[in-house]
Amino acid sequence: MTATALIEAPASDNAPDTSAGFPPLFSVVPVAGPAVSVYVAFAVVLLLLLVPPLALVATLMGVALVVATALVVLVALAVAILRAPFLLVRFLRGHRPAHVSLPVPQMRNVTVRRV
Repeated sequence: MTATALIEAPASDNAPDTSAGFPPLFSVVPVAGPAVSVYVAFAVVLLLLLVPPLALVATLMGVALVVATALVVLVALAVAILRAPFLLVRFLRGHRPAHVSLPVPQMRNVTVRRV
């Protein structure tokens, strides 16, 4: 046996075969290249480098959203205050009390008797 040969566990009749569903990639022991911890450390460093700019962008977007909402509310309030007198006058002019005319019964051919 050489140093690069794969080491396999002896087949046992009692133990179930757990590697039956795995692709062959998991059965190979990596020999060349850096360890997995190097890749994880590199990913952590990249993540830490990306977090501050993303946090700054998220903060600026949140502030812009709050300011835009406040401006919309202030403009709506100003429009409501300026339109209120005009709407009140239009309402009062349009709702005058209607002229009430009661039907009067017609009296034809009525003779007046003196008592």
